[in-house]
Amino acid sequence: MKLSKKRVLFLTIISTLLSILGVTGFIISYKVTYWAKHLGQYKLGDLEIFRKYSSTINILAVCSIILFLLTALILMRVIQKKSRKAIAALSLTFSITIGSYLFLCLIIYQNLDGIIKINHLVYQPKKIDQSISDKISLLYSNAEEIKLNTSDNINLYGWLIKNSSDKKAPLLIYFGGSGEEVSDMISFAEGLEGWSVALINYRSYGLSEGEPSKISLYNDANSIYDYFSKRSDIDNKKIVSMGYSLGTGIAVNLSSERSTEGTILISPYDNNSKLLSHRISNVLKLHNMFPLSPFIEESFNSLEKAPSIKTPLLCLAGDLDINIPIEYSKNLVAAWGGEKTMKTIHRGDHYFIFSNGESWNEIKNFLKGV
Repeated sequence: MKLSKKRVLFLTIISTLLSILGVTGFIISYKVTYWAKHLGQYKLGDLEIFRKYSSTINILAVCSIILFLLTALILMRVIQKKSRKAIAALSLTFSITIGSYLFLCLIIYQNLDGIIKINHLVYQPKKIDQSISDKISLLYSNAEEIKLNTSDNINLYGWLIKNSSDKKAPLLIYFGGSGEEVSDMISFAEGLEGWSVALINYRSYGLSEGEPSKISLYNDANSIYDYFSKRSDIDNKKIVSMGYSLGTGIAVNLSSERSTEGTILISPYDNNSKLLSHRISNVLKLHNMFPLSPFIEESFNSLEKAPSIKTPLLCLAGDLDINIPIEYSKNLVAAWGGEKTMKTIHRGDHYFIFSNGESWNEIKNFLKGV
């Protein structure tokens, strides 16, 4: 059997594409079926369509493999020399492997942010109703309700806790964790004598409107700073940003874009995309075969901002924190451009680090030095 070079090339391309479709079809069908059975509360978003039509995908995959084998057989018959057959076989194998991998990457990357969003892997909004806010006003006489309208006309709600009788009080701006409604911090904030504390909920948290995103939270933090720095009862020369967990990325960004006298970070990460990549890879049983980090949109990269910040840092991290391993916190501290202090909270985990009296003693001592 003789074919022209163009037809051989065409047949090779068709054969490779058929094999890629067949291999990836089998893998996707198997993986999505596995995810559906074993992931429990996790949702697959647009990938659910592969589970719904898994039988059809399997049939198409079988057909693709059969057609691939037929075209490959024709190619082997066309190629006369054994050396050329070996080269052709190796080329096909290489192309199939690389092509299947890239095709799988494309499918995963296209659905990555959807999986993150639908499973609340970054934001876990916690709502309250107006009655809770009213009770807070009754319980805490030093808590002023705050309503702040953003540049895109979203209303953010929270409180200013006033712990000072001075005409102008220094201000601590607090940014909470991914599942935190900031009224939980009021009782702790009351203990920071001499400092006013701004507790403003993220978009969709508490009574706040809108939907959170990295850019909107960065912009909102700047708006919060600008609002309070213009108030007559705030000493705008003594503003400190403070963040916990997710909020550390927002606090770092604020300190990089506004004039703060210090930054307090509780259980910080260096780059949350590494955490998300590791978590998603474990959830989907991808065994870290795919470089997910560069493709995560909601990436709070504190590490790249840290060297430019020259004001003091206090970092508190628990030695039992499995959500954000202490090594991530150490990476961030090492990159910090200003004076830095890191304290390891003995037997401190991610969720109860604020319950530790040592943490608040460190925070109070840091604020005294500002």
